[in-house]
Amino acid sequence: MPKGIPRLTSLNTGLGIDFSDNLKMQNGIINNRGQVVIHEIGVSCTCRKSGLFDKVVAGTSFCSRCDNGWLYRKPRKIMSMFSSTSFQNRMAVEGLLTPGDTVISVAPNLKNPPSQYDRITWTWPENVGDGQIIIRGLEAETRSDLEADEDYLYYSPASAIYVEDEDGVEYQEDTDFIFTGKKIKWMNGPEVRKRYTIKYNAYLSWIVWNPPATRRDRNRSLGSRIILRKSHIVNYRDEIDTTIVESQQFTPNAKV
Repeated sequence: MPKGIPRLTSLNTGLGIDFSDNLKMQNGIINNRGQVVIHEIGVSCTCRKSGLFDKVVAGTSFCSRCDNGWLYRKPRKIMSMFSSTSFQNRMAVEGLLTPGDTVISVAPNLKNPPSQYDRITWTWPENVGDGQIIIRGLEAETRSDLEADEDYLYYSPASAIYVEDEDGVEYQEDTDFIFTGKKIKWMNGPEVRKRYTIKYNAYLSWIVWNPPATRRDRNRSLGSRIILRKSHIVNYRDEIDTTIVESQQFTPNAKV
């Protein structure tokens, strides 16, 4: 029998790959070659019904604590390997949606890996499509959490690419406005009720929409394969904690 055949056909090694020898390498590859992302636990908000006989009638639209029925808690940095990231344009009754999908893998020894409905936020900025149309000061007229010189943005911004109002006047970041949280704060901006468009780079967030695919061998975890769906429903309530993004260092939990 040729050399190596007994190992390939051995019932003790399955398909010929002994993952127990490679877990350390797998952890090391992800922790040292992967990408830092922010992971937040997604849990149901108490504003949702607990069951058929729950007398609560207030829906998620009345809750000021959650994002469409989910709470996102305990942000932390984790390492992951990315693959197959894609964006699409889809027409809907409400207008043009820009969802996306991506696949990530996490280390086998990661404690409490991302699970369904958790949120993953990139720590690097991406272009927000063709931008956002805003009516200057409109939201501030009805919201107590906005100052008169502030407008809301769909995503947490990193930097402005181009800003222009309906009269063709161009505005510059740090000269005419600054970013704070998910808001644009004006110092020398358009008049109230004037329309303007802003194209900017932002930290995009993704939701673990499907249950992660568990991978196991010999009663050991090989790490989850997680499919993410880009969060493209506007959330006006919660700000993404970008302070954790500022840290450029990440200590891997496995070394090779």
